This record gives sequence, structure tokens and C-alpha cells, in this order.
Amino acid sequence: MIALAELANRLAWKNPNVQVLKPEYAGQYPPLALSLQDHIKRSHVRGKLILPDLRAFKNASVGGFSDYGGESAGRYYTYSVLICGWNLAGPLHAKMKYIRARHGLGTKEIAFKDFGMGQVQRALPEYLEALDNLLPGFLFTLAVDKSLITLFGPQEKATYAQLAELVKTAGLGERKPRVTEKLLRVVHLTAFLCGLLAHDGQKLFWMTDNDAICESEPLHRQMLELFGRVLPLYSREGCTFPLLGGAKPFEERSLEMLDLLSAADIVAGALDQYLTQRAAAPPEDIHVKPGCELVLQWLAHDGIGLKKMCVLLRPGGAGMIEGATLEFALENPPPDAKMIPVVV
Repeated sequence: MIALAELANRLAWKNPNVQVLKPEYAGQYPPLALSLQDHIKRSHVRGKLILPDLRAFKNASVGGFSDYGGESAGRYYTYSVLICGWNLAGPLHAKMKYIRARHGLGTKEIAFKDFGMGQVQRALPEYLEALDNLLPGFLFTLAVDKSLITLFGPQEKATYAQLAELVKTAGLGERKPRVTEKLLRVVHLTAFLCGLLAHDGQKLFWMTDNDAICESEPLHRQMLELFGRVLPLYSREGCTFPLLGGAKPFEERSLEMLDLLSAADIVAGALDQYLTQRAAAPPEDIHVKPGCELVLQWLAHDGIGLKKMCVLLRPGGAGMIEGATLEFALENPPPDAKMIPVVV
């Protein structure tokens, strides 16, 4: 227990600077960025936010892994991003080899859409526990009510066309207007989190799921170029990154990468399904697919190294956007749960 407490405290960022937005860019940040900053600061002030120190144990590289939900059905779009210490992920990779062999997963990705598979169901509890105990990082999920037209300007469909034209004119690719708006959501969210958590001199790597925002290699390269242009809006003063790279899931499966991407996938899917059910039925009538409840319970606590946060954005009055930090709690906490004190 003492060793776990020491590890948890070494991996926690002491006295973090949670101010990401810069005064010199005041008035230029989109509503999305303003909302992210507001909720991060509010959670910090309330003592609800513990961030990982991604410099721990001389970690030199930061990995970002993003996945999305709500495209086909539901009332919410969800955007989940894992920012983690890439050089600190070795213990997780070793544990996942054991878990995969134990449950016959082979090269199967742990995906929300496959929660009905017996192997995935059996492996899920151990996978979630391994993420908590063996991966230093921050898993942030944003849920956006679909009745919000945009997070980048006036709540009218004309904003889509304006954004698409701006991106095209900047030489960053031609996409459908709605897809362009999603591209900007994903890029700004990931850049904000990298600006919050990455430190000077670290290398950055970002893997995004296959999606319309980067469905071809040219569009993916242009997405990474956009990310590189947006990142300075959020990175700290004097903070430079010697290498900025990115990828989509490789044709030849990299299980190390997929096991990190899966963390974002399952939370994006579970949160979308739960919020959609909650909006349509009283709590006693909410029915989610098997496995979803395990993910929601897992979101109720932080791990030794992995910290989690969920934020919901929805329409407010007078065309404004209002938000809420989503906090999950267990109705029946396990009696043998061990509390590890972390001083920040």
C-alpha cells in the first residue's frame, strides 16, 4: 500500500498550472476552448481535478489517442481523447499481452461495438483495471448535444460553410461543411489537452481513429498540419516540441497502439449510449448494452496513474452554450475498496 501511494504521488502533477488560454489571444478563442478552460478551472478550484505529471520518470514522449461516438444514432456526439506518457506505457503493454492470451483475444481490438463478444466481455474488467494501474495519463471525454449546431461561431448552419471555406483557403483540404466543423472540434480539443499536459522538449504523437475528417492520406496530412498550426494557441509560453507526428490505425495491426486507442473508443461509445438513454427514460428504465455499465462505473474513480474527466455541452439561452462537468458515483461502493491518498 505504501508503494502504491508513493507511485500515485509521483505520477500526480503537484500545483498544476491549469490556465491554458493566453491573454494575447483573447477574443480569438472559439466557444469550445472557452468552455474547456472554464470546466478545467472549476474542477481544479473544487479540488476535483487531479492531473498526471507526464514528466515523471523522465518521460520524453506524449501520446494522444482519440475516438468518437454518436455518428449513427443517439442524441449526443462524443469525443474522447487519451493523453498519456508514451515512454511509461511499457507495463500496460506487457499486461495486455497476458490479458489477450488469457481471454483468447488474439489481435482483436477492444471496441465498444464488439461488447457483445464473449472474449471482449471477459477481458474488459481486467483491461480497465490495467489502464487504471499501469498507464499515466488523462482521459477526457466531451459530449455535445446534437441540437448545438456548432462550437465555433453563431448557432446557424451558415457557419458550417464559412468554416469549410476558411479551412480550404488555408490549404488544409476540402471537406463537407459538417465534416470540417467536426475536424475543428477534434483538433482544438486535442491541442488544448496537449497544451495543458505536455511540457517543453517532449515529443508529441497523435493517433486518431479512421474517420471522414481524415479519410485519405492527403486529408490526414492536412489535419496534422492544422493541428500544428493550432497547437501554439494552447501550448505554454516558451514550450516547444521537437517532433510532432501522427497516424491512423496501421493496416498491420499494432496492438500497443490499439490498446491505447480502445480506451477512447469504449468511453466515447458508453457515454453516448448512457446520455441518450438518460434523456429518454427515467433512471430505473435505462438499459445499456452489457459492458457499458462497467465503463460507467470505471469513470467514477481515478486510477493510480490514469485520471478521467467528462464534460457535457448543450444549448443555453440566447444562442449561448452551457456546460456541465459529469461526475459519476457508485450506488454501492465495494466494501474492500482501497483509498490511496494523493497530495496535489
